[in-house]
Amino acid sequence: MANGETDNESIHQLVSQFLGLQQSVHTKRAYRADLKQFTTYLIQRDLSHDFLLKVSPRELHAESIAFLNRQTKRDPVSGHILNTNTLNRKRYCLASFFQYLHSVYGYPHNPIHGIKAYPKQEASNTPILSAEEIRSLIKTLSERRSEGFSAFRNYLVIATLFHFALRRTELAGLRWDQLHPNPWHFAIRQKGNRLKYVPVFPELMARLNEYRLVAPEGEYLFSPAQNNRTKSLNKPLSTKSILNIVAKISTLYLDGKHITPHSFRASFICHARDLGLDDKTIMNATGQTSTRTLNYYDIRNRLRSNGVLFFRDWFA
Repeated sequence: MANGETDNESIHQLVSQFLGLQQSVHTKRAYRADLKQFTTYLIQRDLSHDFLLKVSPRELHAESIAFLNRQTKRDPVSGHILNTNTLNRKRYCLASFFQYLHSVYGYPHNPIHGIKAYPKQEASNTPILSAEEIRSLIKTLSERRSEGFSAFRNYLVIATLFHFALRRTELAGLRWDQLHPNPWHFAIRQKGNRLKYVPVFPELMARLNEYRLVAPEGEYLFSPAQNNRTKSLNKPLSTKSILNIVAKISTLYLDGKHITPHSFRASFICHARDLGLDDKTIMNATGQTSTRTLNYYDIRNRLRSNGVLFFRDWFA
């Protein structure tokens, strides 16, 4: 390497330089987490000091495989990999990082080359909610919104996760200045640094106006109820907090059904197709760019459009 010694601090500097080149906020956030895991792994393996000078590409290739194996989740019965999308993102992140080091600092070889991509999942395993579960949940939370700021916020968290088909990172970063008139809509920055525009129908706009009267002043729609460290509430909810809100609400109102924030986005796609909406209309809401991604989340097609059902009358 041309820039000399690379101790623990300089490893983090290299990561910081690489992250600074990422234009998408969502990509940067995901890569930051992935590279933090990788550098922590190198430190634990005592490979972080001068690692680009002293550790050969062959060794880093082996260590990268070992790192990815550590992140792998498998079905305890079949042994099938359950998190291929996550692993492929981490693999691509490492490949991009080492390609940056090769291009800018002259590292001789990308150690990720030769590590094959993991087989993609054919369909999402995201749990979805029935139409009745979603309607009942939003109605119940709406009726309890007057119980205080947290109750009102949590109600709108669930409502906007579903009605806007949002990812939790998009929800966490939602700001008041993204709300525009004529007609009322949100302009939301999503994966790939693309914008999607979602209309705010009058009933939801009325709720937002009502919510603004009890919410802390600040730029973000969804803020924490307290901040013991700095006392300032002008900060977004963390994605972990959103995960916890969904888990708590499931415990209280859905008999502890296992769901995630992404369940509402996946449910939106399934129920939109049930209503007969065309794919273009659905993708305008979700921000996706291909029907292939819609099909990935639309697990109902595998059950309802299934040859088994056509032989129902043969059963005795």
